[in-house]
Parts: sequence; structure tokens; C-alpha cells
Amino acid sequence: MRIQPKLHSVRRLLLGVFVLSAAALYSYQARAATEQPPIPRGVAMKSWQENGRDGRYLLQLAQGKSLKAGQRVSGTVISDTDCDIDAEGLSHCHNTIKLANGSEITVIDTHNMHRYRCLGAGDKISLKGIGGSWIMGTLSAK
Repeated sequence: MRIQPKLHSVRRLLLGVFVLSAAALYSYQARAATEQPPIPRGVAMKSWQENGRDGRYLLQLAQGKSLKAGQRVSGTVISDTDCDIDAEGLSHCHNTIKLANGSEITVIDTHNMHRYRCLGAGDKISLKGIGGSWIMGTLSAK
């Protein structure tokens, strides 16, 4: 007769811990991927799905010097990258914009690119600081 230790319950416990850990990690990643930044007060937009309508884009500064509230500047979009779609169908495109004074900023354009187009290289855009890291961009007529 061979004596075997009772490993069955230990294996079940370890499997349960593994499954719960994987589920928690997946839930955290899914939640993080679908949470959008809050739309700043005073912006006439109810959801990120509307961003880009009529050539108006709410942009969040990712790199560069922020614009003061009310400050206006013009620029030219020089790049459009990182346009992967999240679980809500929104892209978080990164656009580098060369400003009229020669400096550059990089902004995040959260929008549904199937409804409203991405900002593209060569686009002329007017920018207005609306406070903090937020900028309202309006495409210029070509």
C-alpha cells in the first residue's frame, strides 16, 4: 500500500487563486481601457463620441507648453499616430502640432474616427487654451 499526501485540495486552492488573480487583472485592464478623461466644464460636448464634429476637437496636451485659458495660436498638424481603437470605439490619437512661433506640442485627440476624421499631417488648425491641459482646436478651411 502506497501512502499519497492529500495534494488535491492544495491544487484546487492554487487553481482558484490563479483564476481569481487573472480575472481581477483582466477586469482592471478592461476598466482602465474604457475610462475616458472627463470632459472639462464649459465645453459644449456631451460625450467623446461627439469630438470632431464640425471640425472642432477637444484636445489634451501630452507634451509641450500649455496654452493659458483664452490664449489663441495657430499651427499645422505634422503627425497622427497611436490611433488604436478602445472598447468604446474611441481612438486616442497623438498629434504633433507645429505652432506659428516654431515650437511644437503633442496633443491627445480622443474621438471616434469612424464618425469624425483624425487630424492629419498638413491640417491647419486654430487652437484656444481652455484651462489646464485642455485645448479647443478648430480646423481651418482649406
